[in-house]
Amino acid sequence: MTLPLGVRGRLVALALLLIPAILMIRFIVWPIAGSFISAADDLEITREEIARYQRLLNQMPAMQEAVSRYESQRPLAPYLLAGSNRALAAAEMQGHLQDAAKKHGVTILSLRVQKADSDRGPLERVAVEARVRSSIPELRDLLHFIETTTPYLFVENLSINVRQSRRRNATRTSALDVRITLYGLRAPAAPGRLGVANG
Repeated sequence: MTLPLGVRGRLVALALLLIPAILMIRFIVWPIAGSFISAADDLEITREEIARYQRLLNQMPAMQEAVSRYESQRPLAPYLLAGSNRALAAAEMQGHLQDAAKKHGVTILSLRVQKADSDRGPLERVAVEARVRSSIPELRDLLHFIETTTPYLFVENLSINVRQSRRRNATRTSALDVRITLYGLRAPAAPGRLGVANG
């Protein structure tokens, strides 16, 4: 094979030299260099993660001390139902409701503790269904008490029926027949959860 003479021959010779060099750079040198760069980046990320975990390990004693302080202070205790088990917590909630009903002139017709929920979170839900009879102002005062008392109680369901009665003096009076479901929260029996002791 003979190359053309002159400038054209020089260009062909240059191309024959450059094409293999370009192909070698593109398919051999460049991938190897890319893998080295990627490995260097991975190594830098790993070093940063090790440094971060080391900082967290150094902070662990202080964090454990803070958790111990939190647990000893029991900051949630005033807002949760007391009682070493669910039955005692339900009895406490029924007692709160009975005291409030007596204070505000509401008649409690029935009280029933609901079954425990199967879905347990960090706090245990204790619910009571009540049927009461009251006037509108009495019911308002009872609901206000429930909303503002501690431990915290929450109204889940409220159903009101109006019952009218006629007395001998021919005046009509209205009584409310109210069904209400209340629930409160208590710390579960497992020690150390949320840092609240049961008592």
